[in-house]
Amino acid sequence: MKSKESTLDRAVRFTRNLEWLEHVEKVIPSGCSTLAKAPERLFPGYTPVCCAEARNSRFIDIDGNEWLDCEMAMGTAPWGHARHEVQLTVIHQLKKGTSYSIPADIELECAELILERFEGRYPSLRFTKSGADAVSGAVRLARAGSGKSRVIATAYHGWHDWSAYGYYGRETKERGIPVDIERTTIWIDKPSPERIEAQIQSSPEDIACIVLCPNEWKREPLAQVVSLCRSLDIIVIFDEVTSGIRMGKQATAGEYDIWPDLLCISKGMANGLPLAAVIGPEHLMSLSGQVRFSNAHSSETTALAAAIACERLMKSAKVWPSWREATIRIMDLIEAELVLLGLTDQLVLKGTYASFSISSISEENFHTDPFREFMVKRMAHFGIFTKGYFIFSDAHTREELLWVEEALLQTLSDWKEVLKQEHFSN
Repeated sequence: MKSKESTLDRAVRFTRNLEWLEHVEKVIPSGCSTLAKAPERLFPGYTPVCCAEARNSRFIDIDGNEWLDCEMAMGTAPWGHARHEVQLTVIHQLKKGTSYSIPADIELECAELILERFEGRYPSLRFTKSGADAVSGAVRLARAGSGKSRVIATAYHGWHDWSAYGYYGRETKERGIPVDIERTTIWIDKPSPERIEAQIQSSPEDIACIVLCPNEWKREPLAQVVSLCRSLDIIVIFDEVTSGIRMGKQATAGEYDIWPDLLCISKGMANGLPLAAVIGPEHLMSLSGQVRFSNAHSSETTALAAAIACERLMKSAKVWPSWREATIRIMDLIEAELVLLGLTDQLVLKGTYASFSISSISEENFHTDPFREFMVKRMAHFGIFTKGYFIFSDAHTREELLWVEEALLQTLSDWKEVLKQEHFSN
């Protein structure tokens, strides 16, 4: 493993990265089948665009450059890349087969381990392969269970019609979404208890459920919304696809001690292998067959085996997430540095120890934010890979987290100098 100094001094080349990019864009639209990994969100020639292998907290691109990974596969690898315990379990399962014609014994074992982690609060769950499918499945269950059809959406809940309609600016034809989707999806911009209550009061009829990303809320406002919806028989769904175990052993719901009717989890369950689940009460989960909530690969065994290994790691972890304290320290230092540099009217720190970002207050589109571009390129100079978010793992060492801390503080100082130069030039 290279030290920080050797990483800084290395000669970085992107020859094969750029050749690959030119080729892949002719074959795969956007260069990748996963939108969040698309090269268009990166800066070719400054950052890598294609990975060759990854281990622990590092990855190597196809030119052979090594990077400290602060993205961790969109947060799906909380135990680190190629975690030994997970690898062994998956290899063992591969030898036994990956998909059977009848249920696999490990599906029950995995389900019981996950439910045990939630200390019996929920009696059952249903597996699927993606977070989008999990949340859409929960919405179907809520509609069937309530006999109502409308859903309140408040954030990004996947690419399916009902969610994408609002998140992507209520565009329909451009996104291939039916124009009458607004009849069943109520989209609330910048959700708050007041906005949600006003929307419910203006059209209280036929609302089956509300979908919330709890890690994007403070505890008290979230509790207000949940209480309001419960009083009106609106089913509460927590979308913890991205936060999940990154917030704690029992997700954000457990950290806040606010429990939804249906809880959706995904990223990190199987440390990078595709797996998701909807967890809930018997009277709703028993409707899974009725609503045809199913996927041919939901019971595929390698992801289930990986999830079992992760559950065992979770059970033995004394503190989780292991990077919580160090990340809170980094965030506190960033807040203090923004004040010290007089940047609080320009930049804002968002997120939690699960995932945080720094962005321009005046720029609504994160991906076109000039500060994001500056930060991503500067961090690459330090041998650190990020797309603008900082997501750590159990594999990140104390030294590596200090390395990120120093690089971020230096980046903020450099940004201040850029602003000064622009001021004088004007």
